[in-house]
Amino acid sequence: MTQSFDDLAQRARRSWSDDAARVYEAAADTFRAELNARAALGAQLKAARTAHGLSQPALAELSGLQQAEISRIETGVANPTADTLVRLASALQLTLTLQPTVSGVRV
Repeated sequence: MTQSFDDLAQRARRSWSDDAARVYEAAADTFRAELNARAALGAQLKAARTAHGLSQPALAELSGLQQAEISRIETGVANPTADTLVRLASALQLTLTLQPTVSGVRV
């Protein structure tokens, strides 16, 4: 009989100690937050790009980045470097700002 990965993972988790379960949940929460942050960044980049009337290839030309990298950022797949973000912001005539959050809520 073939087991699905989820079945196998659930069975393995039942044998975890409470500490192991807490570590897993903390890591999973961090991973989910990272994915959400990447998706939000991508949505903001796409909104800024389209507000300027630019296509991805046009933004690539202005920023000196590859169009594929811009696509990966906009879809939340990429983890852009600070240099990449600065180049995109400059090409879009934007200021890059870090904003503090409290429990995932902007302040």
